[in-house]
Amino acid sequence: MDSIIFQGNVIGMLAYIVSAMLIFSWIIKDVEQKLVERKLYVACGLGVVLGTGSDIIMILGGINGYSENTGYASKILVSPIILFIFLFIGVNRKTFKEENGASYYSAGLGLFYGGAGEFWKLLVAEEVHSLSTFDYFIISAFGFSTVLFLGGAAMWISYGIKRGEGARIASRFTILYLILAFLNALALEEIHYGIYETVIVPLISLLGFFIISLAVFHQAKLRLPVISKKKRNR
Repeated sequence: MDSIIFQGNVIGMLAYIVSAMLIFSWIIKDVEQKLVERKLYVACGLGVVLGTGSDIIMILGGINGYSENTGYASKILVSPIILFIFLFIGVNRKTFKEENGASYYSAGLGLFYGGAGEFWKLLVAEEVHSLSTFDYFIISAFGFSTVLFLGGAAMWISYGIKRGEGARIASRFTILYLILAFLNALALEEIHYGIYETVIVPLISLLGFFIISLAVFHQAKLRLPVISKKKRNR
């Protein structure tokens, strides 16, 4: 048990939390002095809290679990709804949405939200299944892609909130994530249960998941506003 928890902590920290921190630092490197430092910390911390909370709900509800009769149906159909309800709640907070740099704070919230949720998913997977090196790679890569996707989605939701369309944008991303959850489920069925008896299925699923996540994140980053007004640290 101790070795499993230790191993999960190390891989989870490197693949998700540290990655989220490095990506967020890269995003704000040119505008950090123009943002409110306290709100940067609040955004990242709130992302961790909400990500942990949403994943605990899914763990306790058995939503991400596998059933012989329905497979990963609940993971595909229900988890996107829970995921984006919590993400929208975080991005829609008055603390961030009324700021000029709202999309920057939202990026941090989304990245750490995804990082925290995937961190716990990895620990649960290690507890329930016996994982090979290839399994670790696939799960970690899907998790990293999810971190990218949620970071990008949070920025898009922030842009939508500015136009009064936040809920509509969140709904669209919920539907898109349903497709991504299906790709993830295909990979998990193979690495945990050997249903398809070929590594091509998880690899192709991972490639599709990563390309979509990268596109969402990249396009959201391109729309980040230029902040010229100096913000007062408080």
